[in-house]
Amino acid sequence: MDDPDDHLMRCFASAFPSATRDEIRTTKIFDAIPGWDSLRMLNLLAVLDDEFGVQIDLPELLELEPFDAVKRYLLQRGLMS
Repeated sequence: MDDPDDHLMRCFASAFPSATRDEIRTTKIFDAIPGWDSLRMLNLLAVLDDEFGVQIDLPELLELEPFDAVKRYLLQRGLMS
């Protein structure tokens, strides 16, 4: 079975292809992720919707720290194990 962290990391990597795994995992705010722009952010929202069936509002997502907070968000909603 697919590792949930790897699954989420692939979602982030598809939206932010110029960022390394370490940069994605440790960056504290979205706009500090290498390659960040509003279109990539919308792409991440679409990928998360496709992969996890969750619709996160952009303002809500921007309040989350990137990787760990999105992971907690998905875990709390039972969308990741």
